[in-house]
Amino acid sequence: MDVLDDIWTPGIELAICGTAVGPCAAERGHHYAQRGNAFWRLLNDSGLTPTLLTPGDEVRLPDLGIGLIDVVRRFDPPDPFDVDTFAAAVDRAAPRWIAFNGRVGADAVARTLGEPRPALGRQRWTFAGARVFVLPSSSGANQRKDHGGRPDRLSWWAELAALVADRAVVRS
Repeated sequence: MDVLDDIWTPGIELAICGTAVGPCAAERGHHYAQRGNAFWRLLNDSGLTPTLLTPGDEVRLPDLGIGLIDVVRRFDPPDPFDVDTFAAAVDRAAPRWIAFNGRVGADAVARTLGEPRPALGRQRWTFAGARVFVLPSSSGANQRKDHGGRPDRLSWWAELAALVADRAVVRS
C-alpha cells in the first residue's frame, strides 16, 4: 500500500495527523476517503472549514490554513513509526497546532518523546514547535459511546477549532 502525499503549505495554522492511510483512501488517492469516516463532516461541523468538503477537495485545505500529514511515513517493518522523519515533515510545514486524528499516532509520538500516553484534548507537550491536541478518531470504526468522558467526538473537534481560532495562544 502506498503512503499518500502530505497536503500543506508552510506556516499553516493546523496540521491534522492521521496514523496511516487506509486501503480505501490509498486506492482512491485521497485522504479520509473511506465510507463511514466522519473526517470531512467533523471538520465542517466543528467550524474548522466554512463548508462541507469532500476527499476530492483536500487540496483546498491549505488555503484554509489546514494541512494533512500522516505519522506513518512508510510501511516498512519492523516499526512504521519513523518519528524523526515525521517530525521533519511537521517542521517543514511549521503549523501552530498539530492535531492527531486518533490516539494511535499520538501514542507513538509521545512514547518517542518520553511522554506518558496522551488523553484526548490539549497536551502539555509540543512537537516540532507546535502545540499538540489529540482528537478522537474520525474513523467509522470508532463507534464508542464515550469519547474521553464526552458523549460525542464533535465536542473535541469544536474545542480544537476554538483553540486554532484563538491567535492569543502563542507557540511554546
